Formats: sequence, structure tokens, C-alpha cells
Amino acid sequence: MSAEHVYRIATTGWLHCHGHQVEEVPAWPRLTHSALVVLDLDDVFTDVWRFEGKSEYAAALIEKRVRTEGLVEGAAHIVVHRLVKLPRGFQAFFSAISLELWQRCTQWAQEQADHCLVMMATGLLCHNVGTDQARVMLSQRRLMCFAQTEAGMVFGATQALGSGPAAMASAAKVLTANHNALLTRLGPEAVEWGVLWSTQTSDSDTCLEAVRSVLGGAPLAMPDQELVLAGERVHTVLPALAREAAGRHALNPSLERVAWRAERWVAPITVVTALVGLVLAIVGVMVGQMAEQQRTAGLNQRSELTALQDRIQAVATVEAPLKLLPVAEFSRAMDDGARHDPVAFLALLKAASGRDIHIQRVRLEAAVGQARSRAFRVDGVVAPGASIAVTRWVSQMVAAGWTLKAVDPTYPVPGAFSYELVAAATASGNVKP
Repeated sequence: MSAEHVYRIATTGWLHCHGHQVEEVPAWPRLTHSALVVLDLDDVFTDVWRFEGKSEYAAALIEKRVRTEGLVEGAAHIVVHRLVKLPRGFQAFFSAISLELWQRCTQWAQEQADHCLVMMATGLLCHNVGTDQARVMLSQRRLMCFAQTEAGMVFGATQALGSGPAAMASAAKVLTANHNALLTRLGPEAVEWGVLWSTQTSDSDTCLEAVRSVLGGAPLAMPDQELVLAGERVHTVLPALAREAAGRHALNPSLERVAWRAERWVAPITVVTALVGLVLAIVGVMVGQMAEQQRTAGLNQRSELTALQDRIQAVATVEAPLKLLPVAEFSRAMDDGARHDPVAFLALLKAASGRDIHIQRVRLEAAVGQARSRAFRVDGVVAPGASIAVTRWVSQMVAAGWTLKAVDPTYPVPGAFSYELVAAATASGNVKP
């Protein structure tokens, strides 16, 4: 059910639709609520024309041709419902309405206290009709068809000339015959059917049957609404279609259309805002709980760390028993001996020296500048022209975990060299087998 106040202006009078009720009202009433007003007049000229030139001048070109051909009595106002650009020109779906009626209608809409959007029934006819789609609508005794294909737009309308069912059947037959090829090609899946307004159920059934016979199946039914007019039930798509198309097909200035649309967004935005606020509140509570858990876990870890540090400090301050001091000294001596095993060291020297280096003396002595550290002093002689052998020997000893420091040679002979070698704890050859 639509909560909108929808007014239908027809040749026979004004109708006010609200909720499920419809009532006849005087013309040009003073409104106290927002409204959607649909002009559904039989004497409005509507068609699809093609022009060459710029589409910016569409209204002026159409108005000139309408005036020249005398299609509207007196001055006319042109309403362009849809514009399609084509090679070397454009195509326009339009309606020509009496300028006097147009001015009175727009002035009346501006005088209302609330939003009052005015649109035309032919604008509703083409609303949301895409390429290779068509829509057929019945409004009282007038049957209208609008379609759009890759080739352009197509419009047709027929008016029943009598009041009986035969006149309506004849009008439906004429319309479907004129667009038989197009409707047949599109098929029932691409054609919509709707009743904009009709108080005669038989008229709707007659027109629907004519359309179905051409399509070879039932067209898509537009969502309609059941209204009550003077005790009679009326099925119409007018309220829902007017609300859906108002933002695009209302003839009011763009600022008024935006204001009307913004007012309709207030309630949904309020609901969304409330939901977002609720979600944020829940997330805030969850984040607060997680933060409290993290803080508690941090305090527990800090307490454990403090206790562990206290235990480490307590162990560090414990002095070794006096009776264990000789054992510790003996252990240090054993470790020092293992680090400077002469047998393993000499085997390493022999493997690294090769044929060009002759080791003359090896001594274990205190390292230069390090009172508690011991080092091997190696004196050797390299063969003439084989200085590269010393470089290679140094690299191999470093790779084996020794730190080398060159010292003054003991023997002043050509090719003599002396190095002090300090062993790392894990140097190969340092530990006795």
C-alpha cells in the first residue's frame, strides 16, 4: 500500500488516491500534504519524431513543427519524455500540452504548502523501458504502446470511439496490428502490461487478450494495487508507478525533485543510522571487553616476568661453596688445555701450509695485550715467489676458527713471517679427541 497522495487529472475530472481509497475532488484544490499529480489527458498530442541537428534544440524544433502543422490549438508547451541520439540526429518521445493548461498547472503546484510534483501519463509509460523492451498500458478507453530497440523508439495509441466492448476490442486490434511485427519479435518476456486507470474490468481483459494473441503468451504484469472508488474495486498501477517515476519524470524544477526525494530518504536513513549506531555500540562493548582481557593478560605476564627476574637475581647472588673452588679452577684449566691442544693444532698447520710454507717454530704464550688469554705464535718461511701461499694459509686458519695477528718475524731471512693465533671456543682442532 502506498502512503503517497496521488492525484489523477483527466478530461472527466480529478481523482485523489490515498491508501486503498479513491475519491473525486474539485479541480485545483488547496493541498495540505505532499502530492504526486499525473496529467492523463486524452487531448494531449504525443508522438516519436526524428530530427537532424543537435539534440539541445529538441523542444524548439518540436514546438515549431507542432505549431506549423496545427496539432495543438493555440500555443503549446513541449515535454520531452525521452531523447535518443542517433547518427546525424536524434529521436524524441514527447507530448505537446496546451501552454495555458501547463502554466496553470505549474503555478498551482508552486502555490501548495508542501511538495507537489507534476508528471504526465506518457512519461510513466516510458519509465524504465530498456532497449528491446516494450510496455502496453490502458488508461480509461485509450490504449498506448511504447517500445525501444536498437533502431530507435516506437509509440502508438488508439482511442475507443464508442462506449461498448466492441469499440474497445476494435481499438486494441488496431494497436496490436500496427505493432504486430515488433511485439512478435520482442516476445512476451520483453513486454510489460499494466492498467494505468480503468473502471471497466472487461476493457482490461479485452486489451490483454489482444496483446497476448500477438505475443503468443502472457506479457509481464506490472505490479498493481486494488483501490475502492464509490464502492467499486479498481486495479491500477498508477500509485506505485507515479512514486517510482517521480524523481525522473516530474516536470518540476530539479531542486524541487531533489527536495522531494531527500524527504523520502529521511526515514530509511534514520533506520540505517540507528542500526549503524547499535552495531557500533555492540562493537564498542566487545572491543572494551577485549581490551580488558588484554590488560589483564598483560598484568599477569608482567607479574610472571617479575617473579622470574627475582628468581634469576636470587640465583646470581648465590656464592659457590669454598670446597668447589679448586674444582672450578681445575675445570677452567682443562677447558683452556682443550682449547689449545698442540696435537690438533699442529695437524691443522700441516694441512694448511702445503709445500710452499715451512713452519719453523710453534709456541704457546700469552696473547699480546691480553693477560688472561693464551695464543699460539707461529714462525714460518714461505718459498721465494710464493707469497700467495701465505694469504691462502691465513684464509684457511681464519676459516678454521682462529684469529690471526701479524707480529715481527723471529728469523730475519727472506720470506720469514710470524703470526699470533688466538683460538675461538669452537675452532676446529681445538678439542682433544
